[in-house]
Amino acid sequence: MLRAQGIPFQQHGEPTEHRLLVPEEHAEAALRELRDYETENADWPPSDAPVESAGGGIEGGLVYVAFLIAVFLLDRKGALGGDWKALGALRADLLFQEPWRCFTALSLHSGPPHLISNLVFGSLFGFLVSMSLGGGIAWLVICIAGAAGNLLNGLIRSADSSSIGASTAVFAAVGILAGCEWRRRVLLRQRRIRRVAPFVMASLILGYLGMGGENTDVAAHATGLLSGFVGGVLCARIGRATIDSRSTQVTCGVVAVSLMCAAWIFPFA
Repeated sequence: MLRAQGIPFQQHGEPTEHRLLVPEEHAEAALRELRDYETENADWPPSDAPVESAGGGIEGGLVYVAFLIAVFLLDRKGALGGDWKALGALRADLLFQEPWRCFTALSLHSGPPHLISNLVFGSLFGFLVSMSLGGGIAWLVICIAGAAGNLLNGLIRSADSSSIGASTAVFAAVGILAGCEWRRRVLLRQRRIRRVAPFVMASLILGYLGMGGENTDVAAHATGLLSGFVGGVLCARIGRATIDSRSTQVTCGVVAVSLMCAAWIFPFA
């Protein structure tokens, strides 16, 4: 700080004290700069207090569960005379002709075990995201990040590949958690090892939950995690007033449900 102000100085370190020496003619200016520095930085870095929890997690989780179960039953019954999996699964060869498949694929499942797994883990991680962003914003971001993950997955897969399942959105929620926490720790200027911790947490969850199983789509899990992390970093900038706004949360929740419902209109149109 003194160097930036052009004030010459010397540092002398001793076992019991540290001395900063300046020429006598610069003593007054040096003291003034040091006092101003201490005053301006009295509250920095901010305390690492727990982040206040937002509401709407339970309501958002219930809507998530209800929507997935509804689509699963409609698919099983062949409602509206269509093959829901054929119409809504993510297909790399139809990625740009039918982009709504990035959304519809999130709500399709191969069977009860597949569905139950995504209901449990989706509700859990969705609730955790909701604690930070509020239920409406959280599920809207999860929905968009999940679709973005499907888009990335479709771009890197072979043309004849297909994919279904909410797990892309589930891992997007994990990525959002990691992105938000990483951004918060950067702003707090925490040590590098603490900044890296969210990456480690997300990687461990991906390794534990996203790599096993005969029909596991590892690429979809990884792309969901990546897109979620980007979304989390962006969402970390949302102000507290916006998160605490009930009208904003309700609007975002309605938009999320509307996106998923609208995506299913196109296959049957």
